[in-house]
Amino acid sequence: MYVHLGGDVVVPIQDIVGIFDARMLDGSRDNERFLASARASGRMLVEMRAEDTKSVVVTTHGVYASAISSLTLVRRVTNVQWGLGAAEG
Repeated sequence: MYVHLGGDVVVPIQDIVGIFDARMLDGSRDNERFLASARASGRMLVEMRAEDTKSVVVTTHGVYASAISSLTLVRRVTNVQWGLGAAEG
């Protein structure tokens, strides 16, 4: 299954490594280095203005900035996974 990250971006749920609140990433040297490294290596697949970014999604193939809150994205993933589990049961 897939989760919509906003705009035209949809990623497979199984590729998601983590969903992070963008506010929590600010001010952390390690997080800033990680994002700079993703940009430098071409793995930052979606970027947006800092004031528009609400979450950062790390996947096995790249990093995405999203204007959708991390809580909403986690709910989307959980709802899809819950629905799949209920269908199998």
